[in-house]
Amino acid sequence: MSIREVSRAIARCVDSKVGTLQSGYLAGRASSRASLARLRRLDTAGEASWMSVGEELFADLPNYNLGEEAERKELESVRAALQLYAILQQSRKSPVATFPTDGGNAGSFGNACRLYVAASNGDGESGVKRRLSSIEAATDFSGAMIGVRSLVRLIRTAKVKTLIQLDFGQLASDLFEIQFEDTRGDVFMRWARDFYRANPQQDGQDAKADRN
Repeated sequence: MSIREVSRAIARCVDSKVGTLQSGYLAGRASSRASLARLRRLDTAGEASWMSVGEELFADLPNYNLGEEAERKELESVRAALQLYAILQQSRKSPVATFPTDGGNAGSFGNACRLYVAASNGDGESGVKRRLSSIEAATDFSGAMIGVRSLVRLIRTAKVKTLIQLDFGQLASDLFEIQFEDTRGDVFMRWARDFYRANPQQDGQDAKADRN
C-alpha cells in the first residue's frame, strides 16, 4: 500500500474509534469516561500504561504489513489523534469531533485554528501562527506534537457559542503523513490554506465569541 492509501485507512479507523468513544461519553457511560481519562494520562509518568489503553488504541487496528518503521509512525499518529480527542472533549457536554459526512473542511486542523483566532477577536493570531510555524519546522514527530497539543489546548479554551470541532480521522491521517518527506509538504499546505482562507459565515456564526 502507498502512504496515501495507508493514510486514508488510518483516517477511517480513527473515525470509527472516536465515534465510539464520543457516543459513549455523551451517553454518560462510565467506561467511555474512563477510557478518555486514561488516554489523556498516557504520557504522564506513573499514570496510564500502554496496556491500560490497549483496547482503545490497538483493538481492530488493521495490519498493513508496513514494516517496523512505518508501523511505528502509524501507531504514533493513531495514539496522538485519540489523545487529542480526549483532551478536547474533556468536561464538554457537546461533541467536539466531526466526521467526513458532515461536509467541507469544517473539521480541518487549519480551520479550527482559524476559528480560535476569530473567537479571540484576533488577539491570539500571532501565537497561533508561531505554533503552526514551529510544527512545520520541527525536525521530528515529538517536536511537532508539542505545537499540535498546544494548539488543541488553546482551541479548547475558545469562548464560543458553538464548540470548535475537529475531524480527528483527518488529523490522524495528517499526523501520519507529516512523518514522510514525500507527503509532509502537502499537509502543511492544506493547514495554511484552511487557516488563511476566509469563511465569513462560519467565522460570524459558528465561532462567534460568546459575549453574553
